[in-house]
Amino acid sequence: MLFTMMRNRTMKPHQFKLVLTILLTTLIVISHAQSLDTLKISEAIQIGLENNFALRIARNEEQIARNNNTLGAAGFLPKIDINTAASGSNYDIHQESSSQPVSETQNYNTSNLSGGVQLSWTLFDGFAMFANKQRLSTLEEINSVTYQLKVEDVASEIIISYYTLSVEKQLLDIYKEIMHLSADRLNIAREKAAIGTSYQLAVMQAEVDYRSDSAQVLRQINRIKDLTITINKLLGRNPTIQFEIERKIPDVMLFDQDSVIEALKNKNKELLISRLNIHLKEIAMKEAQALRYPRLTLSSAYNIAQTSTPEGSTTLYRNIGPSYGITLGIPLFDGFNVKTNISNARIYLENQQFSLQSMENDLTAEAVRLTNSLLLANNLVEIEKKSAQLAKQNSDISIEKYRVGLISDLELRDAQIRYLNAEFRYQNALIQAKSAEVAIQVLMGSLKMP
Repeated sequence: MLFTMMRNRTMKPHQFKLVLTILLTTLIVISHAQSLDTLKISEAIQIGLENNFALRIARNEEQIARNNNTLGAAGFLPKIDINTAASGSNYDIHQESSSQPVSETQNYNTSNLSGGVQLSWTLFDGFAMFANKQRLSTLEEINSVTYQLKVEDVASEIIISYYTLSVEKQLLDIYKEIMHLSADRLNIAREKAAIGTSYQLAVMQAEVDYRSDSAQVLRQINRIKDLTITINKLLGRNPTIQFEIERKIPDVMLFDQDSVIEALKNKNKELLISRLNIHLKEIAMKEAQALRYPRLTLSSAYNIAQTSTPEGSTTLYRNIGPSYGITLGIPLFDGFNVKTNISNARIYLENQQFSLQSMENDLTAEAVRLTNSLLLANNLVEIEKKSAQLAKQNSDISIEKYRVGLISDLELRDAQIRYLNAEFRYQNALIQAKSAEVAIQVLMGSLKMP
């Protein structure tokens, strides 16, 4: 139909330029899309899980927590050091005594050399080392669950963005179709005006609507470009990469509300992390209580030391051998700091328990809301699908009626707007249903990867 309009001899230069611009833009988009590789949803998720920068950071943090979870970091193992030292001096000595003559010594050189192996081992610290090991193990588990949560977040975001792009591409097709219908209307209006069965005002109104529809096509193309950039960022790759996608959105799965609530209480990653944080607060209380107990430390060393002087009663002094000892420290009074720390640790634990209860309540409310939204959206999909089909038939019939003069310009435009709105509601219901389904799966801690 655009070619028909371009052949119309009554078309003015600026109208021809507009039509040519829209035609070339549409042809470029279509031809470019046809030459692109299709990125499947499963491939997109795989690429994202491998390359997403936030996930790579989360993986490194998980590895750091795993590296830190050792017996040495907890304080179970001894500390062994090798120490060496060397020193020397060069003095000019002047000595005066009531019974001895004045003594002068120039360049009196001394040298000292020492070295040894030292061991320090805490044998008992009020069970703090055991609490430390539990804390490190819990931190490792928290980082592991946090990484799993990040995987769910990134995967769900990729899924929603992918299907949103599918919806936006479907809407682009609808906008193009509406633009073509407006082009037909403009062409018909011109033909009627040329033979005197219509008036120039109808031509002007048809051209205004056509320009509006053309602008909507261009805006939708730009919206698709922006969403493509967003998906590439999620996949951790160059934002300029172009790709085609699978257009069909799979049917959604409905969930029983009670089953969702039960599953989230057992498997939701945020709740798991909150429970692990409660365990951390319990460990912190043990660490605070450990300061009330005695501390037993074993120390041992094997040392070598040598001192040499140029003259005197002793010109060389050397000692070689082991040394050992054991230290017992018993806390008696520290200004009630231990009592304060234990009291604060107990309050922190109580606050974390309140936080868990609040989070569980919020997530339960979210589960109720999402299951209701999913049911509504799924029902709307069926309704709006039928509405879009009827609106499409009405739009096709209206253009033919307009061609033979049975309806007015306003009635035709109204039919087009109804068709566009019906399709928009249908596509919007599709993505709302899919978004609610994915969000429920994340709540349940069991996101299904396409």
